Amino acid sequence: MKHYTGAEAKKGLDIKYWPQQLNFAVWCATAGCGVSREIFSEKSNLPENIKSFYVFHVYFTIRRILFELGGIQIIISLPGDPNFNNMDNKYDKASYKRLCAEFGIDSSTDFRYTAGPNNGLGDVYIWASSVGPVKTYLKYPGSSSFSDEGGSASKGTLINFSQQWPAADEQANFFCPIDSNGLTEAGLSRINQSIEAFVYCVLGAQVNVRSPIIGVGGREKEAQEEFSVLMEQAISEVDMRKSVSRYQLAVDKAMVRLNFAVCPGAWLMPGRMVINTQSVIGYNNALKQAGNGVKMGINNDINTSTKKSSLTPMEGNENKINNGKKLVKKNQQQSPASSEIQSLNSSPDDQHEENKTAMIVGVIAIIGFAFLVFR
Repeated sequence: MKHYTGAEAKKGLDIKYWPQQLNFAVWCATAGCGVSREIFSEKSNLPENIKSFYVFHVYFTIRRILFELGGIQIIISLPGDPNFNNMDNKYDKASYKRLCAEFGIDSSTDFRYTAGPNNGLGDVYIWASSVGPVKTYLKYPGSSSFSDEGGSASKGTLINFSQQWPAADEQANFFCPIDSNGLTEAGLSRINQSIEAFVYCVLGAQVNVRSPIIGVGGREKEAQEEFSVLMEQAISEVDMRKSVSRYQLAVDKAMVRLNFAVCPGAWLMPGRMVINTQSVIGYNNALKQAGNGVKMGINNDINTSTKKSSLTPMEGNENKINNGKKLVKKNQQQSPASSEIQSLNSSPDDQHEENKTAMIVGVIAIIGFAFLVFR
């Protein structure tokens, strides 16, 4: 099995070797966007739902980059696909150069994992006729080589195999910075794409199934599975202009309020990511970006005005509006505030439910990322 040498790196490698494609995608989703491991640290004081969103962002963007590497003619193969080739995985070079230009790097950048012995190749084992493979401290490339490079067992120059250090399992961290100086221009654009996909998938799954995504029951499980289906559709969406309209549609159908910021300058998200299954008089979800003075997390002073809604809530509840007052059924208790517009500020219970939703989505994204890397 031939391995790339330092001389080849200087010439400008293409990235047909699968780990290079994955390393490139990881770099784009993290360092290229200005997202660091500091966000996910236990020492970070960011709310858990923001951390969960960035887990989704990293996974979604990695998958998007890999999809876009295929251009318009190639669907880039993932491990486990019938036409996957670890050593020569087809991709579109023009698309790769376009992505490099988007993130402001040279297309000859080396995306090999070079930590550990022999620049990431690992320890070299040669064949000893009496005992079999023997670990050595040989440098590669050097006097010994693999069989397809001219190594010979009879001459004692044959490298039997190489083995990476266990630290190679942390390869993704090699291309993800510990800290960063803030979001990049490309990063803000990609995070907006992630927000659109995140909100569409979480709320859209609940709207389609007519069930909250939280829980372990049959309906909730169905909503979680629908989330995965919608996410795969969003990953392979060719025309990203549709993502904004789908984002707004999901927000409208779920009847939620946009008041949650994950970073300055990006789209606002709903502060409560669970569909509103109750009859409501008003809500407001005007599409807004997080401007100056907007804090990370829930902002209760945003989108406080309300608009009347004639949308039918989920679960078959009937929404009736008469002169601005909600008509309640006889078997429902009349609230003292029934003639007033509902308060849209999130309660502690709402925040708890939001955190649960975020954690479920974060777990789905983590499982997906592990599947992508290790399957």
